[in-house]
Amino acid sequence: MDKLYITHYYFPGTEPWKNIMLLPEEEAFRKAEELANAHPDTTSFGRFADFENYYPARKKADMFVREKFIELGGKPKLPHPYSFTLLECEYLKEWFNSKNSDKIIIDLDDIPDDQVSFTLGDSCALMIRGTEPVVLTKEMLLERIGACNGSVDTFLKESLSDCAYVEVQLWDRMERSEI
Repeated sequence: MDKLYITHYYFPGTEPWKNIMLLPEEEAFRKAEELANAHPDTTSFGRFADFENYYPARKKADMFVREKFIELGGKPKLPHPYSFTLLECEYLKEWFNSKNSDKIIIDLDDIPDDQVSFTLGDSCALMIRGTEPVVLTKEMLLERIGACNGSVDTFLKESLSDCAYVEVQLWDRMERSEI
């Protein structure tokens, strides 16, 4: 099996390791307005322009994924995860106007099993469409890839249907092992 890693894209000129959902609600709304106003023509900040709808949807999706992950044996340290994607994702690269340097990449082997979960597609978008995300642990993900003869490409083609990527929820900030 190929080496697996996760990627977090962020908008050029902004700081990584930020999650607006980890702020107190009032502060999150202020920050969303600030970011939407500062980046009016960008896709990645568009959700902040409609934060009154995005916030409850994101909160609900995070809570759903967190509860499922706990049921599967996860021990999330945060109430809301940092969002990554499995491997790279051209769709998100464009979404964030990301150059090669505007991302964090972490080797999946370096992440504790009880601090990372996966959904087949964007958990918030799925829930907005009325679909419960399929939540996987690292072990479950590796088993599914193994069942595809160890081919990550085959796994992605068979698992994602109309979704652009496997969303990765990192439930603790990683201070090390960026590759």
